[in-house]
Amino acid sequence: MGKASRDKRDIYYRKAKEEGWRARSAFKLLQIDEEFNIFEGVKRVVDLCAAPGSWSQVLSRKLYLPAKLAPDAKDEKLPLIVAIDLQPMAPIEGVIQVQGDITNARTAEVVCTAVFLFYFC
Repeated sequence: MGKASRDKRDIYYRKAKEEGWRARSAFKLLQIDEEFNIFEGVKRVVDLCAAPGSWSQVLSRKLYLPAKLAPDAKDEKLPLIVAIDLQPMAPIEGVIQVQGDITNARTAEVVCTAVFLFYFC
């Protein structure tokens, strides 16, 4: 039996696709947050090795979208979410994406520039 056949039988694979998550790993992050409330008060996040982007999707839905939709929403109150990976990813609302190698100093410079532009421009 090939990998594709196994994936189709996995309940979390199917559930992720039905709910619009890019990967089933989104459920693990949601479970951790439910148990430990890890997003409480979080304003800045860097998602390393982010592709395919399911954790960044969770961050967007749990942090960015509620802040954006709040009655007193202002740009300076929106959280900063940066996703970094070697692979390109489809855009995610509220997530700054950097395609690069996390072990390369140039990637760190790009992230710092993105953070600066987010806060000061």
